[in-house]
Amino acid sequence: MVLGQAAAKALAAKKASQKLGQQRLYATLCKVLDSLRMEAPSSQSIYHPAKSNHDGLIQARSRALLHLYLKARFGLSTFAGREKFVTDGPWDGGIDAFYIDEKAKRIHILQSKFRADAQNFSQTAMTAGELLKMDVDRITKGKKEDDLGNKYNDQIIKGLQKAIQGIPDIGRYDYRVVLLGNTKNFSSRDIKKLIDGFEVDQFPHDRIYSDLLFPVVNGTYFSEPDLTIEINLANGGQTDLDYDVKARDQKTNIKLLFVPTREIGRIMHTYKNSVLKYNPRSFLELSSNPVNTEIEASIRSNVNNEFALFNNGVTIISDRTEVNSNTAKADKAQIILSNPQLVNGGQTAFTLGRIYEECEASKDFSVFRGKEVLLRVITFVAKQTVLNSDSRLKLLGEISKASNSQTKVDESDRRSNDPIQIKLQKHFFDDYGLYYERKRGEFSDGLRSGYITLSSLVNRDKLVRVCLAGDYKISQARSSISKFYLPGALESLFKVKDIIRYAYGYEALNEIDSLKSGTPKIAGDRYFTSLYGQGLRYGQYAILAACINYGSPDSKTPKQALAALTAQWKSFEDWVVIQPTNSSYKVGNGFDFANYYKGSTVGNDVKAYPFTI
Repeated sequence: MVLGQAAAKALAAKKASQKLGQQRLYATLCKVLDSLRMEAPSSQSIYHPAKSNHDGLIQARSRALLHLYLKARFGLSTFAGREKFVTDGPWDGGIDAFYIDEKAKRIHILQSKFRADAQNFSQTAMTAGELLKMDVDRITKGKKEDDLGNKYNDQIIKGLQKAIQGIPDIGRYDYRVVLLGNTKNFSSRDIKKLIDGFEVDQFPHDRIYSDLLFPVVNGTYFSEPDLTIEINLANGGQTDLDYDVKARDQKTNIKLLFVPTREIGRIMHTYKNSVLKYNPRSFLELSSNPVNTEIEASIRSNVNNEFALFNNGVTIISDRTEVNSNTAKADKAQIILSNPQLVNGGQTAFTLGRIYEECEASKDFSVFRGKEVLLRVITFVAKQTVLNSDSRLKLLGEISKASNSQTKVDESDRRSNDPIQIKLQKHFFDDYGLYYERKRGEFSDGLRSGYITLSSLVNRDKLVRVCLAGDYKISQARSSISKFYLPGALESLFKVKDIIRYAYGYEALNEIDSLKSGTPKIAGDRYFTSLYGQGLRYGQYAILAACINYGSPDSKTPKQALAALTAQWKSFEDWVVIQPTNSSYKVGNGFDFANYYKGSTVGNDVKAYPFTI
C-alpha cells in the first residue's frame, strides 16, 4: 500500500511538472509566432489584429505557424521569402501554404491549425471536415475551380499551380501533405483517405515543439531531414581519394578532396549551427576564438593557394555523398551531401563564413580566388532505419572528439555530444520546456531574439552540482566538478529516470541564488544569518539537498519548499552542533560551519534530520 501511494505521488508529481512544461513551451511558441508575424509590413493587417481581437490573434498565429515551418525546415529567414508561399485565404482549397524543394524533388502542401491555449493546442484535433476541404488532387491537376464551381484564389492559381507548371522535370517530384496540428483522432490510413491518397507528414503539438520551435531557438534551421548541400568544385578533373572503412558495426566511406574556400564559407554563413550539431563548439563560441585571426590572415595575405598547405582542413560527416563531374560546365564538378554535419575544422569554416559574409555585402569575392581547403567527408553507408542508432551516435561522438583533439577544447565541451547529454537535453525540453545547454552559446539565437530568458536555460555545470546534492554528496557539489567530465563519468552520474528531480532541484538552486542576492532587513547581515544561520553563507548545497529530497512538485513549488526548509535551518544547525559525529568541528565554544559544510558528515545529517514541509 505504501509503495502504491509512493508510485501515485511520483506520477502526480511528474504530471504536474509536465503540465508546467507544456505551458512553458506554448508560451515560447507564441513568442516566436508573434515575432514572425511582426515581421509583416503594417499593410498586411491580417498579421496585426487589434489587441481586443482574440479570434484575429489566433488566425494570425496560425498563419505565422506556416512561416515557422518554412523557416525551421528550409531556412527561409526573411518574411517576404516565406510569404510568397502562403496561400491561406478565401477559396484556398484547404491549402494554407506550399513549398517546392528542388533538391529533394518534393512539393510540400501545408495546412495549419493553431489553438488558443496550451491545453487545446495539445488536445484539440483537426476534424474530418477540415481535412476533406483540402482539394489537393484537383489543384495539383490544374483545376481552377472547386467541385461547386468556386474559383480558387490567386495565390493558388498564380502561386502554387504556376510554380508547379514551371517545373521542367515534374515527373521526378512527389507530393507531401503537411498537417500542422493534432490529428490524433485519425489513423494514418484514415488521413490518407481523407486527403486524396497523398502521403502525409503529421506535426502534432509535440513535434511542432521539437522539430520547429527548438531549431529556431537554438539556431539550427534547415531541420528538414532530407537537407542536401551542394559544393561546387573548381577543378572538375581532380581525383578524390575514396576508401571504405568498417568501424564498430558501422560501414563508412571516406573521401578526401580539395574544395574552394568560398564554398566552405558559403555553407557556414548559410547554415551556422545547423551543421554543428556534432561539433563540440557552437557558432557563437567559435566567434570568440583567437585562432580565427590567424586563419583569416593566412587567406587574406596570400595571393596563391598557400592556404591549402597551411590549413589542416575540414571534416564533414554525411548520410549520403555523391561526386558528380557531369555538370555541363567545363572543369567544374559538384559534391552532394545529405544531412551534413561539420565535426572538425570549425574555426576554419567559421572564419571563411565570416569572410564570405563580408564579400557578399561588398559583392567582391576575389579574396577566395584560386584558394582551396582540404575536405574529408565521412559517409555512413547504412539503411535509413539505423542512421540514428545509439551505436552511430557513439561513433559520431568518438569521431568528433578524436578530430578535435589537436586544438584546445574543454573536456566539458568535448562531452557535449555524449548520448546521455543528448538524452538530457531532449527530456528537459520535451517534458519541462527547459533548455539544457550541452555546449556554450547554443541558444544565443533564442536569447537574442527574446524567445527565451536565462531562467529557461539549464547550465550543465550547475546541473552536475544539482545531481550531486540530490544524492546527498554535498561536499562534492560545492567543489571542483571537472572529474565528472572524464570519459564515462556523466553516464554514471546522471539517471534519465531522475530528471524530474533534476528539474525540480535546478529551479530550487535558482531560488536559493535569488534568496542570497536579496537585501537583508538587518544592515550588515549579508548572509541572512539572523534568519538562516550559516546556511546561505556556507551551506547552499545542503539546503539544495533538502529541497530536492523533501520537496515534491505535486505539493510544493521549489520556492515554497525553500521557504519551509530555511525556516527550520537554524534549528537544524543547533542539532548538528550536538551530534557526536561532528565533534571535530567544535572550536572552543564555537562551531566551524565553514569546514562542516565541506566535510563528510553533512550529507548524512541532512538525510537524518526530521525536516517537515
